[in-house]
Amino acid sequence: MGKRPDPQPLFELTKEGLYPPQISALAESFGMMIIKVEAREFKLRQTIERLQQSNRELEAAKALLQQQNRSLKQNLRQRFAPQQIIGHTPVMQHLITSIEKIADTPLNVLIEGETGTGKEVVAKAIHYNSARAEFPFVALNCAALPESLLESELFGIEKGVATGVSQRVGRIEQAHRGTLFLDEIGDMPLSSQVKLLRVLEQREVERIGGRHPVGVDVRVVAATNKNLEGEVEAGRFRADLYYRLNVVKFRLPPLRERREDIPLLVNFFADACCLVMRKRRVSFSDDALRLLMAYDWPGNVRELRNEVERCVALAASSTIQTDELSEEIRRTLLSTLVEVPPVGASAVSCNLEAIEREAIARALAYANGNKSEAARLLGISREGLRRKLLRSRPSSKR
Repeated sequence: MGKRPDPQPLFELTKEGLYPPQISALAESFGMMIIKVEAREFKLRQTIERLQQSNRELEAAKALLQQQNRSLKQNLRQRFAPQQIIGHTPVMQHLITSIEKIADTPLNVLIEGETGTGKEVVAKAIHYNSARAEFPFVALNCAALPESLLESELFGIEKGVATGVSQRVGRIEQAHRGTLFLDEIGDMPLSSQVKLLRVLEQREVERIGGRHPVGVDVRVVAATNKNLEGEVEAGRFRADLYYRLNVVKFRLPPLRERREDIPLLVNFFADACCLVMRKRRVSFSDDALRLLMAYDWPGNVRELRNEVERCVALAASSTIQTDELSEEIRRTLLSTLVEVPPVGASAVSCNLEAIEREAIARALAYANGNKSEAARLLGISREGLRRKLLRSRPSSKR
């Protein structure tokens, strides 16, 4: 672009009386035109500068997001590394080694275990330690939705299938190139099982109301608290789908089968809770840990975590004692107060009165001498405890 002429000489032509009116008017028009063009170009330059600044800010934000995304994924890899699964028992060590071996393979995985044993934790350990970790981990609980909603959530739905229905991408498509975690798959209806089997075989999904299938690349990790072999025999689960899923099977043991891991889990959960609640470190007394190890934990690791969180939140000191545990767990005191003597021990040590006296003594010790609390732990009334104490006192008359 050439250099624009200076409009000032043109305005000199507009001075009254020096030039003919026509020349003055023409000079004024040209001068104003030059000024407007300059003003427009000035605004344009400002707009370009603002856009360039915005672009630089967007690029910086993009770089920051990418860095945070990489950091987040790295944190997820570390958080869900197989080595982070807590357990020193042989069965847990074997599980950790097996996860490391199969994580970076394309094999489907079936995880069996009771509720609360950590099936989703294992599924995430598999995903975040595989080549699919850069892509989504998508979870769906098959027992949480009725059949009609389950299919639309899982397979997706096209717009206009019903009045007011908009298009929805299903969980399978959302998990493209990643991992689809199907929890409680044993509760999936047979009609949905047929469609899922087709997805696994054809590597494509067809939305409800759709006319064309959509190709997908998904690894499926399924979990159940049921015996799927028994479900297959009963006709409630398709055998062909079971064999498609059961390429690699993990069985997670209930907590009562690995009691030795309970102190490790307790310390881990307690430290995590203290960090979140910004409290000083809290620990459990040896007697409290003994009770926690004696309890059968029907809710498994999830129930243990809830118990620890409750105890930490209500802790009166840095050491949690037995009387701070929930009542249900303290009832296990009845089965742990007295150790059964070994076979061959003297009949004297095995008589019921001696066992009863020992149980009462330990209950009073646990309750710090509080008879009402000791009676409650023993499952008797305070009056019943008083009578037993009187009966157990040595007679003054011989």
